Amino acid sequence: MYEANCEKCGKRLLVRQDNGLWRFEFGRFGSRKEPVVDIEIHGSVRMLCLRKSCRHLNIFDFFPNKR
Repeated sequence: MYEANCEKCGKRLLVRQDNGLWRFEFGRFGSRKEPVVDIEIHGSVRMLCLRKSCRHLNIFDFFPNKR
């Protein structure tokens, strides 16, 4: 698995799974420690950093060797 971090501040945003899908998990719910948001994404992703002091626009390509 590959972690996709913010290019500016280094915060972990997404995880690329072995099958090529991106996984986004956010928040925790109750004592079970399950994420409130759990999304699998097929394709390229463009997202702002979640850190309030950063908010950098990051682009993560679906094809890993594009850059």
